[in-house]
Amino acid sequence: MKKNIIKDLIYWNRKLHIHLGLFLLLFIWLFSFSGLLLNHSDWKFASFWDERNEKKVTTPIVIPANLDSAGIVRNIMHQLKVSAEVNEVELNKDSIDFRAEVPGHIKNIHVDFKKGLCTQNEIKFNAWGVIRTMHTFNGVDKNNPFRKSNWILTYIWRLTMNGIAVGLIFLCFSSIVMWYKLRKGRLLGTILLIIGCIGAFYFVFLIKIL
Repeated sequence: MKKNIIKDLIYWNRKLHIHLGLFLLLFIWLFSFSGLLLNHSDWKFASFWDERNEKKVTTPIVIPANLDSAGIVRNIMHQLKVSAEVNEVELNKDSIDFRAEVPGHIKNIHVDFKKGLCTQNEIKFNAWGVIRTMHTFNGVDKNNPFRKSNWILTYIWRLTMNGIAVGLIFLCFSSIVMWYKLRKGRLLGTILLIIGCIGAFYFVFLIKIL
């Protein structure tokens, strides 16, 4: 009975490892490639910043009666028909400034309460810029790191990334189980595991000391 349970666990471990790896394949490629773009911003084919499109648009807007920051931002976003992650909100007596952002598309918005005007400074990246910004896009406000996401797609994206992280953890542990079952490959696997652990330990802990 015990042998059958172990045999079933080994079988499902291998099966899940293979199919989960196939499911995560494109996500892993996406983050690997976007990570390369982050580390090599000098690559000419991926020079998204120099090829960005910028424009400035000023439009009249109805100033809401409720002047709390959250209410104003929601009202303005609705009037502008903009759906994005909002951060860097700065409310003053006569104006409000905030940033509406999706991967590769940024709108810095300024609203003048007295004049009833909204000015949008818009920045649009090409496909390389979208891929690069997706790597770091998580809805975190640098001025308020404890603020929660306010855009449903950001929440879904972060939830997806959490799922991918858990999936990768499982792939690592399932790999250890499959390696342990290989009698001929244990020595090489042990060496590679030790080297990998030492490298990870160095980057996580020792690099802080040096």
